[in-house]
Amino acid sequence: MLESRAGVPAWGPELLVRHRLAGITDTLPDLYDEWEKWSAEVSESHTTYPVLTLFRSPDPWYSWVLALLAVLDAAAMHLSLNPQTAPSEARLCLRMGFTAFRRIATSLDWDYDSDPLPDADISLTYAEFEHAVHLLHEAGFGMELTAEQAWPHFKGWRVNYENLAYRLADMTIAPPAPWSGPRRHLKLEAVNPIRPPHRAPGGIEYSYRIDGRPDMEL
Repeated sequence: MLESRAGVPAWGPELLVRHRLAGITDTLPDLYDEWEKWSAEVSESHTTYPVLTLFRSPDPWYSWVLALLAVLDAAAMHLSLNPQTAPSEARLCLRMGFTAFRRIATSLDWDYDSDPLPDADISLTYAEFEHAVHLLHEAGFGMELTAEQAWPHFKGWRVNYENLAYRLADMTIAPPAPWSGPRRHLKLEAVNPIRPPHRAPGGIEYSYRIDGRPDMEL
């Protein structure tokens, strides 16, 4: 379900960019709501039957770990950049999402910090976050805070799930998406999702300018 929304491999910032470029940011609350429920279901199924954690899609670029990580990162960025206007569903999605990661980690007998400090360090760098914020700005995604102002809040959210998401992505040999940590058994570097061109009848192809408005190319 995330292929058209967040790219392949799925990436959180790309989810927000695509919704802005397609003019469907109004659907984000429903998306967060659906993924809150999805996280609860996966939490139940994958702790009852831990072997499900290793089940893979027949498509090598799909991964349930990357999918959940992408939605959580999108929700965390949304809340961090727009603390006043971000939908409340984003917060609920985040809470259930990192709870799912933690319950699965517990079923695997992994040790983890169940109450990390919001200002604790994370592996993702500020430079990577700033670059993603720049992509959102180019797409015309509205932001109340700058990248520098939003960074502490984003860290405060991501510290709850980053380590476990990275460990699960490595364990399941998930595709090397951006912001998904290293892979011990893959030689590929992180692969950015490719955004297909928007084509229209008559041979007109739309690409997007820095201001988020479409240019027409024959």
